Amino acid sequence: MLIKKISGLLFVLFIIFLLIAGCEETADEPEPVENEVTLDSELIAELVYNNHIIADIDMELFWEFSSEEDELYVVLKSPGSGWLAIGFEPTNRMADAEIIIAGFENGNFILEEHYGTGPTAHEQIDETYIENSAGERTDERSRIEFVIPLGPESRYDLQQGEEYTIILSYHNSSDSFLQRHSQRTTIEIEL
Repeated sequence: MLIKKISGLLFVLFIIFLLIAGCEETADEPEPVENEVTLDSELIAELVYNNHIIADIDMELFWEFSSEEDELYVVLKSPGSGWLAIGFEPTNRMADAEIIIAGFENGNFILEEHYGTGPTAHEQIDETYIENSAGERTDERSRIEFVIPLGPESRYDLQQGEEYTIILSYHNSSDSFLQRHSQRTTIEIEL
């Protein structure tokens, strides 16, 4: 009788372990939002964003290609009041990712482009590709909007309808790009 109870208890613990092990930091299939989204206040352009995902870390990603598909409009929202970032096509965590990171320095919006130099390291690149960007912050949330130029001169090789691995991260309160993220996730989406 005691052996049956112990076996039953071990079975229940095994099931709980499997459920917990299935809860990882990455989000393989984030929940898309079905309706078109017009943001409350447009920073760069009055656009209807037909593409919107809420990641498991409560970051929101909006995107829309221009009609000529030579630009990609992107909006990121985070639940933090520090820096926020997106990276495209990492090979191992953040290695080889094309990273866009933004925050506020002395009240001024700043955006930098970085390259993932290792699984947990990145460096700012010398050349600037994103020239059109803006951001706003409340006490509890940060929001950035930027336009990624596409085409042969761009470092960003992104095409509408293709699937990409994307990393999203933010810091709860710091705008120092040297501070490690408070939250991060990896998602797979079709742009």
